[in-house]
Amino acid sequence: MGSKEPVKKIVIADTGPLIALARIDQLALLNRLFGTVLITDVVALELTNGGVFPDGSAITLALAQPWLQMVATTRESTRACQDWINLHQIDMGEASALVMAMHQKSRGDEVLVIVDEARGRHAARHASLAVMGTAGLLLLTKRVGLISKVAPMLATLQQQGYYLSQRLIDAVLQQAGEVDD
Repeated sequence: MGSKEPVKKIVIADTGPLIALARIDQLALLNRLFGTVLITDVVALELTNGGVFPDGSAITLALAQPWLQMVATTRESTRACQDWINLHQIDMGEASALVMAMHQKSRGDEVLVIVDEARGRHAARHASLAVMGTAGLLLLTKRVGLISKVAPMLATLQQQGYYLSQRLIDAVLQQAGEVDD
């Protein structure tokens, strides 16, 4: 019998969750939860070409960290992205993250995609990829004991202009046990 290579757990992030975590100064939670996090060069470009914004310096610092690794898209993956864009009406950053996730999954790796946009999350589920958004990430962070409360972070995100539906907030607070009856 030949030895089988162990399954790798790969975490791939889209632009939105990185911006959201930067807005609440919690980008390091990704490293603490998952170790290495991959982004595509398309996502990195979206992060750095978005103009000047308050969380820009946190993003720049995170991009320089070894735990946030950028992967270059190939010509072939760029063509595959266009199919995702056309089929699911998502942007190039989301498409590139999903194409990379599908590639990793085809190699036998366990993949988690972190994406906030509803269409991107739907596309990931359609492709049978594990998906999590920023709110779910904060909930997981509480469950493993890295933070004590989710509610203040969700409130800060909203105050910073990051859209979260009330239904999502209520569901996350319910799961976190932070709902007053």
